[in-house]
Amino acid sequence: MKKWNYLFAALLMSVAVVFTSCSDEEETDPGPSLSLKGGSAYTSQDATIQVNEAIMVGVNGLKSPVSGQKLTRFKFSITSNNVATTYVDSTFNADSFTWESELTFTGVGEGRLLFELWDKGGIKAEQAFTITIEDPGAQINKYMDVEFGSYNDQIGSFFASTEGITYTVGQTRNVPDNQAKIDFLFFKGATNANTFASPDDADAGTIQDLGPVSDWTNKNQTRFNPTTITAAQFDAIGDTYQFPTFNLMQQTTKMNNLTEGQVFLFKTKNDKLGLVKVIDLYSRGDRAKVSVIVQK
Repeated sequence: MKKWNYLFAALLMSVAVVFTSCSDEEETDPGPSLSLKGGSAYTSQDATIQVNEAIMVGVNGLKSPVSGQKLTRFKFSITSNNVATTYVDSTFNADSFTWESELTFTGVGEGRLLFELWDKGGIKAEQAFTITIEDPGAQINKYMDVEFGSYNDQIGSFFASTEGITYTVGQTRNVPDNQAKIDFLFFKGATNANTFASPDDADAGTIQDLGPVSDWTNKNQTRFNPTTITAAQFDAIGDTYQFPTFNLMQQTTKMNNLTEGQVFLFKTKNDKLGLVKVIDLYSRGDRAKVSVIVQK
């Protein structure tokens, strides 16, 4: 008996479907159509890109096949941090519409790209997707196991980050062109033990055996920050690196009383950032060994 009831109910349902399909109804106007241009040349869905990377976006629009209402307006906007910015808002009168543009994003973050198309009857079609912009980090130079010596060593006390080499006192004392290359120097110091300093540092300028640096024609203004970066983290840095933000409120002209394994940040006069990892400070002689990474 239960089986018969089930079949009867199913029969009633099928009759209802047939009856409804035979009724007269006006065709619903779907409004205009809007599609994103696809293929390898275009970005048409959520994607992650790098800062300053260009993407191509585009749309195609058609009037409604039911109403035939003309297309009258197109709008393109990007919403970031809950703020929408309109880049295109155009009006026209056409059966079809096409638009494309190359976009370049210069800052990190996330943006929702919204494309909207209206017809004369006020019906709107839209498409949207999200772009995430990441900073891949700066291209860097790596200078590993750089040795620093004392004022009378063949190994230099002065480092040029653009070249990754050290210069001696003799190579810098009366050579302004070489002085202009130097970003920092090393000295042991009586009260500033194991110090890396800017050429314009006051204490460095008092060491007569180093030139003195105070008499140089060119003294670059390098500045330093301490960091919490470990030696292991330094060693793991690849070919690119996103440097920590340089804190102007903590900047100094020297890093002193250093210890092996310590990592500190520097900024050159040309605003290039770099990191120094202390490898060895040696127990005898005014010597040190470090590794350096710096923005290209």
